[in-house]
Amino acid sequence: MNEQLTKPILILDPGHGGKDPGGGSNDMFLEKDKALAISLYQAERFRELGVAATMTRSEDVYLSPKERTRLVRESGAAYCISNHINAGGGDGAEMIHSVRADGTLAKRIGQALSSAGQNVRRVFTRTLQSRPGADYYFMHRDTGAVQTVIVEYGFADSKGDDPAQLAEEWKKFAEAVVEAFCTHVGYPYRPPSPGGADTIELPRIQRRVEIAVVENGVIGQGYLIDGVSYVPARLAARLAGYGVEWDGQRVMLLGRGTSGSGK
Repeated sequence: MNEQLTKPILILDPGHGGKDPGGGSNDMFLEKDKALAISLYQAERFRELGVAATMTRSEDVYLSPKERTRLVRESGAAYCISNHINAGGGDGAEMIHSVRADGTLAKRIGQALSSAGQNVRRVFTRTLQSRPGADYYFMHRDTGAVQTVIVEYGFADSKGDDPAQLAEEWKKFAEAVVEAFCTHVGYPYRPPSPGGADTIELPRIQRRVEIAVVENGVIGQGYLIDGVSYVPARLAARLAGYGVEWDGQRVMLLGRGTSGSGK
């Protein structure tokens, strides 16, 4: 069989997974679950449309940054869409592309999300302070020639309408990205038929749980899912007095009293 007919053009990357719930979580969903649901929906839609696509993970498993980027590099795909939910109190979608890319795909995704009813906060790139010409996010820096766009569909902790939209309208946003990608690469697009990819469901969070840091008596909140307590790493670090550095997929704890610059 011709390799060009079997090699995927796209690899979908559901952010986080397994022991890493992701910072874009709230009392309605965990980021890792929402990112996986979005990616599974898109994978099924691309299959229906005849677009060769694969995934870095198709279940709730943890991938280290090294494993994740290796899967992308070795996939043979020309493009990667890395799906995430944001945190940090903003509102709206963000698309992040490599400094080596012209941003066309990222902008097209942003336009599609805007048409689907999500406000777009920004389309941007970010570089390392120590290496101004190098990408800040490892999904851009370490994925080789694959053109990777990180899509942050909204803020889980927004004071605006993002949490409700992400809980109730995520399929509409996921579909908007499918249409944008098809347009970008020149594949014929048609809307989804009833059923099919639309049947994907998310796990439900059972309830909130409280965590206490004995040293200073501070109380914070995490989430209970299937009998397992999940606490956002950003919250745990702050409660313990540590600074936090966040690069979109990986949390790095700094020394006590050090302020972080998380996104």
